[in-house]
Amino acid sequence: MLRSTLTDRWQTTIPAAVRKALGLKPRQRLVYELRDGGVLIRPESETLLDLEGSLRSDTPPATKAQERAAARAARAGRHT
Repeated sequence: MLRSTLTDRWQTTIPAAVRKALGLKPRQRLVYELRDGGVLIRPESETLLDLEGSLRSDTPPATKAQERAAARAARAGRHT
């Protein structure tokens, strides 16, 4: 059984074994579910906004003109 202490500011430290098992990272949000007189703590599901900027590319984004040209080429390729 793992234990931690609640501070005067209502904070606690999540034991290292729990952080490692759940793959927790600093500043990650947690969800608390009250169950049968206890609590279930789990990582909050990631959203697309959480993933923003996680994929990096050395290629600059396409311009609108390039996007239109690519769409035209794709449509032309389907009709040949």
